This record gives sequence, structure tokens and C-alpha cells, in this order.
Amino acid sequence: MQSDQRSPLGLGPLETAIMQVMWEADGWLMVRDIRDRMDYAPVAYTTVAQVASILCEKDLLIRRLGDRTGKPGPSAWWYRAARPMNEHIGELIATLMHYSPDPEAALAYALTARQKTQPDNPPSTP
Repeated sequence: MQSDQRSPLGLGPLETAIMQVMWEADGWLMVRDIRDRMDYAPVAYTTVAQVASILCEKDLLIRRLGDRTGKPGPSAWWYRAARPMNEHIGELIATLMHYSPDPEAALAYALTARQKTQPDNPPSTP
């Protein structure tokens, strides 16, 4: 799903698409695997590689150099999420609460608001 706006996760659209793949993955992925699994308009391999590198700099992904399974040639970067999605969301909430004059009241309000609007499925992130 492509959008020109930042997602509620604090990420740009392509960053969000990449992180959605990585949070759903059960192991390490190469850039080509990430690109093939994204719910996003077709994008160049090099673009995905560059954004994955940026996500490493933001400490959202970790990477290691390893062999390309079943393929000859040079090693490739393998990526995985640095932490689960819930931990990322928890950090965002903690950061927001830091700015509140009454963090407990803000959290109580958020939980009440969530109960009022709780859908059967969580909202999709752009």
C-alpha cells in the first residue's frame, strides 16, 4: 500500500513497507526477498537496498554479510528486524508520554479511546 504520508509508526511509506515485511519474517532476508514480499508499488532493488541501509542506521534493522543460498558469487547482506513491532510501538508511546505533563492520564485516555474504536482488525499502516 503506497502513500505519500508518514505512517503512525514514525516511518516513511517505503520504510513502513520494508518494516512490515521484516516484522512478519521469521528469519533473515536478502534485499530481493524483501522487495518481493512488499505490499508496495514496484521499486528498484537498489532503492530497497538503500532504504534498508537507512533503517539499519535508525537501529530498526540489523544486517550481516553472508552467502547467497544456492547461488554462486559474492556474499550478500542479510537483514532482520532489530526488535519486534510491539517494542517499536512501545518506544513511540514512551517518547510521546515523555512530553505529557501527566503521562498516566494520557495513557489512560489512549486506552479508553482505543476501547471505543477497537476494530476487529488493526488499521493498516500506509
